[in-house]
Amino acid sequence: MSHYAISELLIVVAGIWAARRLFKNDHRAAALGILLFTAAAAIGVVRFGFDPDGSLIAGLADIHRIAGTLGGTAAMMFLVYDVLGRRVDWVTWQNRYLAMAVIGLAAAIAFPRLIVPFFALWSLGFIWLVSRAAPTLELPTVQAVVIAGLMLFNVLVFRQSPYLAPAVSWHIFHVLVAVWLAGLGFLLRVSSPRSIKNK
Repeated sequence: MSHYAISELLIVVAGIWAARRLFKNDHRAAALGILLFTAAAAIGVVRFGFDPDGSLIAGLADIHRIAGTLGGTAAMMFLVYDVLGRRVDWVTWQNRYLAMAVIGLAAAIAFPRLIVPFFALWSLGFIWLVSRAAPTLELPTVQAVVIAGLMLFNVLVFRQSPYLAPAVSWHIFHVLVAVWLAGLGFLLRVSSPRSIKNK
């Protein structure tokens, strides 16, 4: 097994734990977003962990890259959807957000250069929404924002960092992704006031 598979496996473990926790607490959109990150890491585990002759490393490279970038963007859309669901007025414009997300994802597929800007945009939206929803998340605002923003910080600082050796950059990035996913399991665990009221 290549050492590159180890930190990918850590993401899979953290993602499955967080997704199960959120599914149990009726946060299906957030859980599905986490599973998209987990699926990309699972491809990495197969690519680097079950490849005795090197064919999978090359053969799955494009699939792994697309799952990580396009899948990551779609995952952030799911996470934004989940946090937006905490708003009292969410039902009145839920369909508008879904339409915008579908259009954005289609544009990213048609024009791959948009994937990274869209990921950054939805990440910023997620961070802002978490900052606004912190009281309903039952966490201090600073703590909630740090958890929400860890992924974007990680992408900007450690993903393919020119200042670190490739292997070091790889493992730091993936370990922090795993930490972020586990953090989401704590951040989004509390049901929204609106959903509690409707039960």
